[in-house]
Amino acid sequence: MYVDELRGPLIVGVDGGGTKTDVMLATIDDCGEIVVLGEGQSGPSNMRLAGRKQTLKSLEEAVGQAAAPLVKHAKKADIAVLALAGSDFSDVQHELKQWADENGLFKRIEIVNDADAVLAAGSDRRWGVALVVGTGSIAIGVDRKGRFITRGGWGHWYGDKGSGYDLAARALAAVSEAEDGMGPETTLTVRMLEHFQLENPRLIIQKLYATGNVRAHIAKAAPVVLEAAAGGDIVAVRIVEACAGELCRLVTAVTCDLEFSDAYPLALSGGVICNSESYRARLEAGLRSINPAPGLIRAVPKPVMGAIRIGQKILNS
Repeated sequence: MYVDELRGPLIVGVDGGGTKTDVMLATIDDCGEIVVLGEGQSGPSNMRLAGRKQTLKSLEEAVGQAAAPLVKHAKKADIAVLALAGSDFSDVQHELKQWADENGLFKRIEIVNDADAVLAAGSDRRWGVALVVGTGSIAIGVDRKGRFITRGGWGHWYGDKGSGYDLAARALAAVSEAEDGMGPETTLTVRMLEHFQLENPRLIIQKLYATGNVRAHIAKAAPVVLEAAAGGDIVAVRIVEACAGELCRLVTAVTCDLEFSDAYPLALSGGVICNSESYRARLEAGLRSINPAPGLIRAVPKPVMGAIRIGQKILNS
């Protein structure tokens, strides 16, 4: 479809978390397929962590890029679905709705959790479990009757188990213990110093504080831990095994509470789990050893497509 036409339902989908925000403007063709009309990307939009100013800046930038055809033709989207991490809080929802009203590009908005979009994109049967493992971690589940629950998503102070933050924070703790002679030597020390471009482990915390977003910059070091584990570093291997175990516990909390008795669809999203075959393999192996085990496991690299599907479902209801 050419953007000059802008026929059919116009849907804006937003997928945002602690690292980035993806936005898509789309319509649905006569066969029920998504036709992309515009896309945009910007920084973090988890308001609890990135703050109000950064979140709204990210939304403005990414939506502005994706919705350019709407502005050009002086049209409004029929619905915008904002699938954002940390959006369950009433004050956050108030800020988001106020921003949407001021933006003026949407006739209607729906605010959902980022994991909702993952399940919508990753399960054709519209039930199962969605697990997001990026900067943070969260799981949602929907049973065959439509009952919905959320597990995890507590934030990095006392949650986000198995996430990019958790992996890297445990690794940095191991580096500090090795430096103090309180823990085993590990190649994580050299690898982390290379990652942060430093020569002394004690300067890492200083550099992190200087970034202004300590959590996000710790989480960015997660690939260092996964690479060290793949290289056979025993300390890194233990960290990765422990974090994969936490993710198994998170998924199992969902399946137990929803009383799943047979194989269920599992949708995975988030840069940490989608970009590491070894971490995903550890998670899948752990889940396969638990009854019930997942059936179809599908990676969802673009959960923003799920936000579009949620919008489609709402418009058709």
